[in-house]
Formats: sequence, C-alpha cells, structure tokens
Amino acid sequence: MKQLGKMSNRSVTKRESQMLTDYWQIERENGIETFVFSENEFLKKYASTSYFKKLRSLETFAIYQVEECSVCLKPFTMVLNDRTHVKSYMQSKNKCCRICGHFDTSIKNSNTK
Repeated sequence: MKQLGKMSNRSVTKRESQMLTDYWQIERENGIETFVFSENEFLKKYASTSYFKKLRSLETFAIYQVEECSVCLKPFTMVLNDRTHVKSYMQSKNKCCRICGHFDTSIKNSNTK
C-alpha cells in the first residue's frame, strides 16, 4: 500500500493543515510505510492547542494505492478514514477492490439464507 494523499471535508486553516499533515505523515523504510508520529507523540504535540478541538469535527481521509486486489489482481485506490483503519487494512491478508468486495459480500450473504 502506498499513500497518495490526504483530504478533508472542509477548508482548513494553515495550522490545521499542518496538524493534519503531521497526523497522516508517513515514512518509507525498506518499502514499508509507517506513521512518523505515534498517537502519543501527536497528542503531546497538539492536544493543548485550540485548533486540536476542531479536529474532532473535521472528517479527514487518506487515499491509498493498493498494489493488487486479492480477487481480480488489479491495483485499486482506497479511501481510509483514520489511522486505526489504515493499520487494520494494512494487516489484513485479503485486500479487495470495491467491486470484488461487494461481490464477495453478496456471495457470503446468499449462502447464509
């Protein structure tokens, strides 16, 4: 997985933008992406600021390129809504594009009826 960018649901100030950059900032080592700031480091840096409270009302997303869908084997783009979601998605063995994911879910649901 490779991070392509970040976005939010509204315009942000320069300070908020820097905070979001720090939140989503990654580093690559040996082809593996990790977040630059841990949750604790991020909180220590920003929790006491006035604009940190605005983060709770702001929806942010990271856009990732996934190398290969586990079903159709094609690369795809994925929008993930927080770092916990990113970490769990990175650790999952099966990464499906939206089309294959819906198809897989519909097959599983039809088998339970």
